[in-house]
Amino acid sequence: MPYNTVNRRVRALEGHGYIEKSGERKTKTGFRAALYILTARVYLAIALDKIDLENFIEKAHDSSIYTALAALLLAD
Repeated sequence: MPYNTVNRRVRALEGHGYIEKSGERKTKTGFRAALYILTARVYLAIALDKIDLENFIEKAHDSSIYTALAALLLAD
């Protein structure tokens, strides 16, 4: 995969808040390379992808439903 493609995708992920810079390291050729970590947004996206929302609505305790509802309403 060409460098410019990877660089463009990394910038897009960073712009959308899925990754953030966590530091730098020196490469073998002497350049500085950024190190990235995943943000909470990524872990939420993974969890939401795996959750069966209908099952959650049917089986979750009221307190969990209120917490989820509050988080969704406050995100706007």
